[in-house]
Amino acid sequence: MKKIAILRCLKTSAACAGTGCLRAFNEKSEGFRKYEGEDIQLIGMWTCNGCGKSMLENQEGIEKKIARMADKGVDAVHISHCTAKKNDDGIPVRCPTIINICKKLNAQGVKVADGTHGSNATGEIITFD
Repeated sequence: MKKIAILRCLKTSAACAGTGCLRAFNEKSEGFRKYEGEDIQLIGMWTCNGCGKSMLENQEGIEKKIARMADKGVDAVHISHCTAKKNDDGIPVRCPTIINICKKLNAQGVKVADGTHGSNATGEIITFD
């Protein structure tokens, strides 16, 4: 059974209940389509620790979350579409805080998958150097 986690944006979590991410996971659709025919288990749905004025005080907590993903043997952390905002040209640009977390996940040997739901969710493994 593959162990999957979802990483989402702290700012977005204030208004998002995660239903789109969970629907796609449960249906094995959109960003989770590649798991069709496989047993998968959602073992974590976590948020970053924020950025700018919304940054949480306990930044050590993010390090613990990253270590927990590695310790639990997560096969992939899917980064939700809320972690990329459209720029002035309408092109999604991933948040620098999320990129930093993804780099740390990769350094721990944890794979990062692109997207959960929405038209841009490929579920493809992406690396961050």
